[in-house]
Amino acid sequence: MPETNIMIKKYGYTSSVATLSTLAAALVLAACGGGGGGGSDSTAVSYSPGEVFKVGTTTYDPALPPEPTLPTDAQVCATLEASTNLVRRPDGSLPPEADPSKPGVGVAADPAVVNPDQARIQAALDACGAAVDKEVGPAIAAADAAAVAQQQAAAVPNKNIAGVSGEELAKPQYRGSKFAVRLVVNSKGVGDSFITGPLTLPSGVTLWIDKGVTMYATRDVKAYSPNIAGPYCANTAVSSSKAGSSGNCLALINGNNLINSAVVGDGAIDSRGYSEIVTTDKLYPLMKVDLTCSNTYVAYAKGQQAADGTACDNGGTLVNSKTTARNMTWWDLAYLGNMVQNGSTGSGSQSNFRMMVFNYAKNLTLYRVTLNNSANFHVVPSGVDGLTVWCVKVQTPSLAAFANPAGNGNPLYTGDTYTKDNVKNTDAFDPGAASSPTIVALTTGKSTTSSAKIAFDGYLKNFVFAYNYVSTGDDDVAMKGSNNPSPAGSNLPAIDGNRDVRSDRKYGMVIAHNHIYWGHGISIGSETNAGVTNMEVYDNSFMHSEEGLRIKSDYARGGEVSNINYKNICIRDADNALLFTTYYSTRPLPATGPRVPNFHDIRLENVRIFGDTAVKLQGFQANTGGLNLPAYPLIMTMTNVVTDNPSNVRITASDAQLTIKGVNLPVLASAENRVTVNGVATWAVDGDKVLDCSKAFVDFPAIGQSNIFGSGWDK
Repeated sequence: MPETNIMIKKYGYTSSVATLSTLAAALVLAACGGGGGGGSDSTAVSYSPGEVFKVGTTTYDPALPPEPTLPTDAQVCATLEASTNLVRRPDGSLPPEADPSKPGVGVAADPAVVNPDQARIQAALDACGAAVDKEVGPAIAAADAAAVAQQQAAAVPNKNIAGVSGEELAKPQYRGSKFAVRLVVNSKGVGDSFITGPLTLPSGVTLWIDKGVTMYATRDVKAYSPNIAGPYCANTAVSSSKAGSSGNCLALINGNNLINSAVVGDGAIDSRGYSEIVTTDKLYPLMKVDLTCSNTYVAYAKGQQAADGTACDNGGTLVNSKTTARNMTWWDLAYLGNMVQNGSTGSGSQSNFRMMVFNYAKNLTLYRVTLNNSANFHVVPSGVDGLTVWCVKVQTPSLAAFANPAGNGNPLYTGDTYTKDNVKNTDAFDPGAASSPTIVALTTGKSTTSSAKIAFDGYLKNFVFAYNYVSTGDDDVAMKGSNNPSPAGSNLPAIDGNRDVRSDRKYGMVIAHNHIYWGHGISIGSETNAGVTNMEVYDNSFMHSEEGLRIKSDYARGGEVSNINYKNICIRDADNALLFTTYYSTRPLPATGPRVPNFHDIRLENVRIFGDTAVKLQGFQANTGGLNLPAYPLIMTMTNVVTDNPSNVRITASDAQLTIKGVNLPVLASAENRVTVNGVATWAVDGDKVLDCSKAFVDFPAIGQSNIFGSGWDK
């Protein structure tokens, strides 16, 4: 039979097919509900023996380490009460009179009003850090020195000096008897909130935000950009040709070189990305919603005010001292920089502060706390041995965002209401490796360090992400394989779940028992250039998410992603249930040339998909971009991957080698698109025998902080 190019549209699936015989086989599959001939192919179905697994019901998992705990009252260094004049509204926001804005250009806010609590919280953290260092610092230093000496003597090739392990440091003798700073509601019964600028979390110290308490980020840009010479925060450009960057801003919670530190509690942190930015320095340049600016950075650095009509250098148009337009919010800047200016000039990006940034730590824990409305990424931990995120709730935007007084119901400067598509770069969790190993003093306070230096190998190791609820405007959790601290020439992956796995757990890199709502799902990348391998992702549910399971890269980043295991996954009403692509973006190639992404040994087992959705399976085609590049097909095994209605699934597949069994997705071979399929897709799959998703889709638990679309996620 001669070859011809025919388009099949079955199951809502469009695929290029090389031969009429392939077309005939596909039609038989669609008509008969089986594989191959005229009936079902029993070899295409595989059920696990015993009881069907129920997603979302596990309360104890022996593969995980023990659940973290809150400190006891006896372990508290200091307790700080909320002020009586700061009372959170039922929607989660502060009332306008709590820290009011003063309209106009060249108006300075009162620091005692817009940032009343930073100094006292930091003072308590510093005192606690000093006490912990005095008590257990010598023991930590001695343990590290002994470990470093042993590692240097062993001289293991291609292995960084890691110093004492996080597993050893988790023992009680390395934790101070008092190590927590606790924020509580006012004892008079009125006052449940704090407003603070950037905080430095010391080594060994836990910030405990008690039940009923919300810690709000100050709206004062000067708190995040304290130096008159820059770098400058709250812009979309820092010159006429250079884009903004979140690295220009201090984070709300900063933590470097830590051992046994944590942020815990049943309270909340709200970064107020929706809030109008103010300044305690009347000369500091702010952008207005009419895109004018109040000053230029050139003039500001000289202590001067630029004349009206001067070109802005913060991403705005012209200086205008007479405008009555309000100041931009953080999310206004994010949308302007990423969606408008970047698309037109290629040099736009927001300089917004992140909620938490941690670099180099052993035993870093986030537990039970609620995180809302970050101006940029919520949590960015790099180079952590023993990173635990357990029972944390992230909801961005929360209902507080829609109560923003400046927005009058249309919070963005464009007039649009917040949605999952316009709250840009609010990733919930972006864990990764650090750029290099280091031997450094521990942070004991905002301006103090330990007397002895401690070794960190820079890897992300022993990462547990469990029992969390996440709904945000970007990645829900994204493993970032961008930095690689490995010795030159060793080619070790940046993130490896088999590296130094602790004795109290089965896996070194695990994402389990989570509920994901809005956002880009559980992702790897797009920074995969340094490699990601050996991850376990199981017992997770996705509801109304933009993506479910996702691996993303491109030939500007490249990198190898391998041995990723997904099991017992329920996905409902996702835009893209499965998205594995080596063509994430069209970023400019690095000066060193293209980097080829390579995704292989990706395994999906027991995955149920409900509702209208898309699936994308794209490996890397040879000579992509017209360059002399090798082909790296997506190599994936799919066992018991089932949709409730194959007609509602749109598949894009290219450059893929797929092995399937018990799959009713319309997965077809295609010579034209370089797709090979080992196995046969079949309708003869009973989803109820694959996986029980009846308890998987639950309402977001933080009802009081729910967004404007209501709390009925499961309806």
